[in-house]
Amino acid sequence: MLERSDKMGKIIQLSDALSNLIAAGEVVENMASVVKELVENAVDASSKNIKIDLLESGLNEIKVTDDGTGMSKEDMYMSVKRHATSKIKTSHDLYHISSLGFRGEAIPSIASVSHLEIISSEGSIGYRIFLLKGDLKEEGEYAPRKGTSVSVRYLFYNTPARLKHLKATNTELSFIVDYINKIALSHPEIAFTLTNNNKTIFRSTGSDDLLKVLSNIYSIDIIKNMSYFEDKNQYFKVSGYLTKPIFNRSTRNHVTVIANNRMIKNNKIIYAVNEAYKTYLPIGKFPIVFLKIDLDPLLIDVNVHPQKLEVKFTEERMLLSLIKKAINEKLASLSLIPEMKDKIVDNVKYESLNLESPSNEKPSLVKEDFAQYINRLVEKKKQQESNRSSEIVKKELKKETKITKKIPRLEYIGQYMGTYLIAQNEEGLFIIDQHAAAERVRYENYYQKMASAKIETYELLIPITLDLSNKEVIALKDLTELLVPLGIELEINAVNTLDITRVPTWFIEGYERIYTEEIVKYVLEGQDIGIMNVKDSLAKSLSCKHSIKANKYIDKNEIAKLLHDLENCKNPYTCPHGRPTIIKFTQTEIEKLFLRIM
Repeated sequence: MLERSDKMGKIIQLSDALSNLIAAGEVVENMASVVKELVENAVDASSKNIKIDLLESGLNEIKVTDDGTGMSKEDMYMSVKRHATSKIKTSHDLYHISSLGFRGEAIPSIASVSHLEIISSEGSIGYRIFLLKGDLKEEGEYAPRKGTSVSVRYLFYNTPARLKHLKATNTELSFIVDYINKIALSHPEIAFTLTNNNKTIFRSTGSDDLLKVLSNIYSIDIIKNMSYFEDKNQYFKVSGYLTKPIFNRSTRNHVTVIANNRMIKNNKIIYAVNEAYKTYLPIGKFPIVFLKIDLDPLLIDVNVHPQKLEVKFTEERMLLSLIKKAINEKLASLSLIPEMKDKIVDNVKYESLNLESPSNEKPSLVKEDFAQYINRLVEKKKQQESNRSSEIVKKELKKETKITKKIPRLEYIGQYMGTYLIAQNEEGLFIIDQHAAAERVRYENYYQKMASAKIETYELLIPITLDLSNKEVIALKDLTELLVPLGIELEINAVNTLDITRVPTWFIEGYERIYTEEIVKYVLEGQDIGIMNVKDSLAKSLSCKHSIKANKYIDKNEIAKLLHDLENCKNPYTCPHGRPTIIKFTQTEIEKLFLRIM
């Protein structure tokens, strides 16, 4: 048993004020993190309307007002104490979390680096408290209005180092807008309003309609091209909306993931979504996807990050597989030939607020014609969703009797610049990039053969020596087993280099050394990324190098075979690198260009 000593030791217990400052460093990174904590508290209070008012992007003031359950006088005083929360009481509650906030660190941490005012009422009597640097300075009764209002002024005024490292005000505002976009998507039943310097930036109606929320974030063209998807297994249900690959972005930020109504970050899920779009998108481009995951709270750990953003899943592999399957099947069911047509609504292109430039302002959301258009669009989508079940049944019945082509039968009519094939049918005029089309055909052919469970091979009568450096030979000796699933066998020869002794039958005669060296290169460079990724990268490389090139005139027999093969591809719309293979002009669009119709 330890005995108490009067001698002062090196280890001391920190004061509450210093503990709160340290916690603030973890929880309060910037204005957006303050907005997040306050809004999540409002959501947990069963609010139907939440208003966020900012001054100077939140630097001067962040005020969050809700119409939730409110707090009693006693609860208000407890809310500013460390580790005080109404969300959990036992360790059992920690593993069955359904609320957004639960750590009890946010309010005292925010109070330690700001001027904090809380006004709240359960309906009969209102109370107000004011804290400066975490210390209570003012308190008293206030006018009763059910709900809570929290005002945070002069954030980081007493921590100049933190203040100095904040980004430009418009950049900080963009972080807040991004968060409000996503919390509104995770709770479409709540009406959110965001203002900055008395100007409305975002408003949702609380109608519990995801498409209406999405219409406040993205342009009309994107909303029109969004498709609903869903799937489930014994542990998870996934659902949401995705856009056609032609609507893409340069960052991963437009993949929104919601788990049990909680906005989350999980790099493996983002990767799974991107993998589902693989070969549909150009290199460096990413999809626009809203993904909702429903699961038992026991299968998710939301307590691995101070801001409760990053989470971990039990049975994660099954979840990732389900996500890829759901998105893949939806993409496979869509017609993805780009059409060259006019924009439906001119000058309405606020796909996501680019708030780096103060002059780039979002158009008003209260225009009557725009609002009416959105309402009509949402009603149309609702009707489509209500008919979804019967459509699925009809499709299933047709599967066995009819194979639908993803690209319609085309009549070839000419070639332009030795690069583009021109074809037509009753739907319109089609332009095909011959190199991209040939790449797609070869890629699927190569990948299918390499991914086959049993690869047919043959033995070379005369072994072919690989042209490798001594370093590569040594490294490859321990990796030859990775080549066996690809149908390639190597042996060490008398001079301690490697000979090719067996190759797969799909190798083109005369290209055995070139193909094998290409495969060896990927094995040496990508041994840590898995054999399936090696196969995918290899199939892309081989399809590009050995396909019909641009500026090459080909005869009608080659063209007929290329179009036939393209029609039978799983994804005939893009090359393996995501570039379009085919573009469509309808007769109406062509007549508009010639002013035949207006």
